[in-house]
Amino acid sequence: MKAALSQYKRDKNQYVVLKDIPIPELQKNEVFINVQAASLNYADLLAVKGEYHAVEGRHFIPGFDCAGIVTDIGADVDNVRVGDRVAGFPSGGALAEYVGVHKDLVYPIPEGISYALAAASLSIGITAYELVYKIADIQKGQTALIHAAASSVGLILIQLLKREGATVIGTAGSTDKIKIMQEHEVDHAVFYKKKDVEAEVLKVTHNTGADVIFDSIGGVVFEQSIKCAAPFGKVITYGHASGKPGQVCSTDLHSVSKSIIGYSSGQRQKECPRSLYGSAEKIMELLQKEKLRVLIGKELPLSAADKGFQLLEDRNRIGKIIISFE
Repeated sequence: MKAALSQYKRDKNQYVVLKDIPIPELQKNEVFINVQAASLNYADLLAVKGEYHAVEGRHFIPGFDCAGIVTDIGADVDNVRVGDRVAGFPSGGALAEYVGVHKDLVYPIPEGISYALAAASLSIGITAYELVYKIADIQKGQTALIHAAASSVGLILIQLLKREGATVIGTAGSTDKIKIMQEHEVDHAVFYKKKDVEAEVLKVTHNTGADVIFDSIGGVVFEQSIKCAAPFGKVITYGHASGKPGQVCSTDLHSVSKSIIGYSSGQRQKECPRSLYGSAEKIMELLQKEKLRVLIGKELPLSAADKGFQLLEDRNRIGKIIISFE
């Protein structure tokens, strides 16, 4: 079968190469999927570069989520059948024609949802849904601040938070991203390159601060988030796109009852995979009812997967990058 394998070469601007490799052996607790579409995430780029759960130069199949057709099931699988349309998180990378997926990490695709949309929505949709409903516990009338709100997760966060009656502040670093946030009905869009985020948050909240802050950047942005949080507020950290850690003093927390919460969907896949099923089901339901928008910025064939990684490097891109196998 054909698969994209990591082969990062900075000097040649190369990330993956297409190879013919053996079809993996099906495990008894796995579902075998003929992949029709896979999505690329920023974490895939970091992994290929050796900066996220990988070592630079090591050959592996990148990709966290995919969608396709069940072609075989293991002896211990009873929740799907051959021929089902499903999305899932593969055990060994998504950018391959055939992948094995643990039975607890495979989800049915409802009628009317394409493979591309299912693949584009799975990881970001679950992350956003869990952040809003399992971590933030957002209440009607509260204010939420989303850093990098024009990212794929950020745009879903805006929609879910608005559904719950929250006032949403989003930050972005380009006029195009400001525009796309406004199209998703963000209440206050902050161009952080021209305006001070903390000052804007305090102005919007009448010097109180945001009740919940979603931070996927880390570094100084994380440190800034602590200052932007209201008393009893929550700062939720779920990524480190800056590549740098953020630091905080304990006195900045206990004196005003602020809290910091970490979240990783990847860790939940490993430690408690069944817990994600409900979130995936809700996201698919919202998509089917056309109550949620997920943007696909570019769709490329597997043969052009390397181009997809080059697009990931462009921080000005908007929308998910999809690798199609059809």
